[in-house]
Amino acid sequence: MKSLFDFQFPFEFTEWTIWIYLLQSLLFLWIGSKAYAVIRQVSLSDQLTEKDNPAFAISFGGFIAALGIVIASVIQSPSPADFTWQQELLDATVWTFGSLLLLLGALFINDFVIFPQFKNRKEILEDRNTGLAVVEAASFVGTAILIRASLSPQLEEVEFGEPWLTLIYFVVGQALFLLYSKVYPKVAKIDLHGELEKDNPAVGLAFGGSLLAFALLLGAAKTRYDSIPTVVVLALGFVFVLGVLRLALHFIFSGKISLVAELQRDRNWGVGFLEAIISLAIAVILIASF
Repeated sequence: MKSLFDFQFPFEFTEWTIWIYLLQSLLFLWIGSKAYAVIRQVSLSDQLTEKDNPAFAISFGGFIAALGIVIASVIQSPSPADFTWQQELLDATVWTFGSLLLLLGALFINDFVIFPQFKNRKEILEDRNTGLAVVEAASFVGTAILIRASLSPQLEEVEFGEPWLTLIYFVVGQALFLLYSKVYPKVAKIDLHGELEKDNPAVGLAFGGSLLAFALLLGAAKTRYDSIPTVVVLALGFVFVLGVLRLALHFIFSGKISLVAELQRDRNWGVGFLEAIISLAIAVILIASF
């Protein structure tokens, strides 16, 4: 038996393909940052250093985090056994580029579908709306989680092959995000669009955390089931469970406070942060219980 103190030389220092993937990943992070800047028609250095815009930093940071998730997911996805390292690298390049396009698509969906009442670009760049920026960052990371789940091996053979399967799950996931953005305000009794337009960080944190928790649950459902109808039915169940447990746990931790008043009237970002953490905790527990 080897001793805990026996030295083993890390193979990561000598496995040269690891460094190739690292360089490829850095290249895609750079490409993604430039693509985000072009679509938003903004200078990264101007917003981050000259204007010190925290809302932009949150939104852009969420996008980069999401891109990092999909890059790692592509690298970890198994390749055919007969692939050479050149074929694996090319395959990873194609899939990472496709995933980047889906993330950029999520940016447009945020602007024109989920929040059509106002322009995200103006709210983040001109009004420095941190509440909306948190929600946007959560939607980026949530989309990346769904892309990662779609890249997981299929339990059984399905009619559609890759990459159509990933695209289908992306569309279904974005549709469920839209549904959740409509259901959440009714369950929470909050004017979501109105409060986000007023730059309410408490509501942004609460909804952003809840949306991210919903994405984690969707990703877990996709990993467990290949059937889209099954995932959709589970998603509807998750909406109900998150709503009920949110109220129950808030009562346990916070007592008889008015969540609506704390989030809307007082803009209590501490309560919003607590709701986000509770939603994520519920999601992690439910996933572990599957």
